[in-house]
Amino acid sequence: MQLWRWVGWSRTAEKPAQHQWLVELPLVLLRQPDLDEALRDWLQRLELQLLSSGATLILHTPTGLHKVGREGLCSRHQSCPWVAAAERCPAVGQLNTCIQCLRVGRHRVVCGVQDGHGSVGILMLEFPRPPRPHQQRQLREVAQVLSETLALVLNERQQRRRDLAAERAVLSRELHDSVAQELSYLQIRVSRMAAVLDNPQRPGEAALMLQDLKCNVQRANRRVRELISWSRLTMDGRSLNEAIRVSVDEFSRRSSCVFELDNRVPEQCMGAETELQVLHIIREALANVVRHSHAQHVLVRLCCLPDHRVEVCIEDDGVGLPQTEAVSGHYGLQVMQERARSIAAELSITTRTPQGTRVRLIWSEH
Repeated sequence: MQLWRWVGWSRTAEKPAQHQWLVELPLVLLRQPDLDEALRDWLQRLELQLLSSGATLILHTPTGLHKVGREGLCSRHQSCPWVAAAERCPAVGQLNTCIQCLRVGRHRVVCGVQDGHGSVGILMLEFPRPPRPHQQRQLREVAQVLSETLALVLNERQQRRRDLAAERAVLSRELHDSVAQELSYLQIRVSRMAAVLDNPQRPGEAALMLQDLKCNVQRANRRVRELISWSRLTMDGRSLNEAIRVSVDEFSRRSSCVFELDNRVPEQCMGAETELQVLHIIREALANVVRHSHAQHVLVRLCCLPDHRVEVCIEDDGVGLPQTEAVSGHYGLQVMQERARSIAAELSITTRTPQGTRVRLIWSEH
């Protein structure tokens, strides 16, 4: 009776560990940049959990046969039904015993798996003796969880690639629409200036063209530096919320203003291009505050409005908008308006009461 109680107690204690180990599988694979290395480590843990002498994963992928785990298990030859053809692989969670391995004294069990992206295969385990029913039951559960996890990981990595491609496309368009056009204009002006310098009767025109070239070179240099800075913020794997927080911290260090960030927008509620344009607008607004407002306090607020709309509001208590210069004539504000139009957003820049400026951006994800 005491022995029976001890055995029952020990099995009950092991069950939560097994369950927790399976629950942690998606996190283990998502955190590792090298999926094969993560799977090898996980298969070693699987061997310990199921008291197996060897585990390997074999997948029939569109590019060929892919094996992870113990070397030497089920080498590629026509006599192996699981390696010879993908259609012979069992369904997910279905177990089969390798008859050919039994003939040579090896107890190998295969369980069907798939990754949800067109690849099917088997999870093969070798045992020193025929596997018990509870080992078979655990193997079925493992195969189900592994198939779901592989689909989750591949979906997440495909989404990352799509987001990266979208960010690169946006950056390429930014370079074309701003820096490339500035350089083309400079090239034309340099050619005209060369003709003016060869004409001694036009010295005053050359001085004006030189000043124009100087201003445009400064502007192009500024745009390049901004694009480099913004690409680092968005292409280093940071989310939009992280990039906004980093930007607020950066401008806070560069000025004596007290910055306050109130961000109530959830992660991944907008597309990659919208995220990039919103970040650009916020950074341009913060740069204007630091350069021109003489403010003491700045509030950056992001919130969700009804009808799936999102609002970004940057408020300061500075000197407000200049009375002598129209908003439409300011280069930085023009760029902000262009960015807002590119994502079908409404951008308003108004004077606050009693003093200061409010930049308000509203758009709908629909």
